[in-house]
Amino acid sequence: MGAFETLKKYKWMIPLLNKADRDIKSILMKNMRSKEKNFYPEGEYKADVDNLIKCMLCPNMCRFDCGTLQASQTESMSPSYKARIGYYLTIGKIDPTKEENSDFIDFMYKCSNEENCKIWCPFGFSVVSLLETVRDDLNSKGLTPDYCKEQIKKLEESNTIEGYNIYDTYKEHGIENIETEGNDDVFYYIGCESMKFPDVIKANISILQKAGVKFSTNLEKKVCCGGPSFNIRDSDTAEKFAKKNQELIESTGAKIIVSDCPGCVLTLTKRYESIGIKIEKKIIHIVEYIKQLLEEGKINPTKNVPVELKKVTIHDPCLIARNLNDTASIRAILGRIQDLEIVEPIYNKEYVHCCGWSGTAHWADRVLAIKEASNRIDELRETGAEVFVSACPLCELGLNYGINPEEKEKFKILDVSELLVKSL
Repeated sequence: MGAFETLKKYKWMIPLLNKADRDIKSILMKNMRSKEKNFYPEGEYKADVDNLIKCMLCPNMCRFDCGTLQASQTESMSPSYKARIGYYLTIGKIDPTKEENSDFIDFMYKCSNEENCKIWCPFGFSVVSLLETVRDDLNSKGLTPDYCKEQIKKLEESNTIEGYNIYDTYKEHGIENIETEGNDDVFYYIGCESMKFPDVIKANISILQKAGVKFSTNLEKKVCCGGPSFNIRDSDTAEKFAKKNQELIESTGAKIIVSDCPGCVLTLTKRYESIGIKIEKKIIHIVEYIKQLLEEGKINPTKNVPVELKKVTIHDPCLIARNLNDTASIRAILGRIQDLEIVEPIYNKEYVHCCGWSGTAHWADRVLAIKEASNRIDELRETGAEVFVSACPLCELGLNYGINPEEKEKFKILDVSELLVKSL
């Protein structure tokens, strides 16, 4: 983070500090300087204690924009509270081995990975990442919660997070499997959760075919990217899946890897590199690639979409907006569809609120995740649009959970590719 961005995040604090008397200012500065002496634990630990301390001592502006806090309406779900609990678990002030402290361990997993906290943090770090370092310590002590162990078991037994090989279902969904010949231009890397939305996969395949792209899907060889194991912080499982995917990707000969899942893109790039595995290919989300196809004139939307789909609002996936730093591609694609009315929600782009279905929160507390999804649906409804467009299977899954059953027929949740393919 540059100096200018840091100052922008601090500017609301400056008038408060200026009004403080000299003694208060002195105490604040003294306490910050002595944090290492007063707060750092002895011994070895994997948790990022330095930033946990900074977070727990911060004035905590991020709590006003934390999705799990807004869903729970309890201060204990705030980012800095979680950081404080993570710190106490690390230094042993809260003994994580005692049964009565299991609720404190759960706090380390009640996070949807949305990273709104990063937008507000004057230090420029994410509480999501801080909690992951605490999970590293918990795992090393054999204290991984059962609901996380269950996810790892599914991965090990089925190669996907669903507990059965969801890629085996492509035939019953009528999805074409395109095997590589070893010289692809593109490998269309389909996410596990994307298989729950066969119409999205068919739309993406249709778009690539209309553009004349030589690509493969390799559904009979496909396995999970391993993203859930990175969330849980099971490094052995993460490495195993990273190596499987590296081998499959390299076998395609593809110059570009495109995925319909932002979590897969993040995992195949930054997360793999964090464990020393780098895939020497360009790996991007499919919306960025489709935007490129439109700009190159390889596809050209000329048809009108059905009248009931004319007015839409956009739900930016958190991982695309805040981790892949791309809020332009979705809007560029929708902007090429004739006579489409786009109504932006108040919380959009990098300030988007989460669908509730990323990270580990929906395993640790499903009710909490559904409430977070419901809150986001309420924000999208305020636009007056009844068609909610996104570009992430987990978002589309979470938003579906957030709609009241009696309103399922009223609101439509579509992937951007589903809308685009209707105009080609």
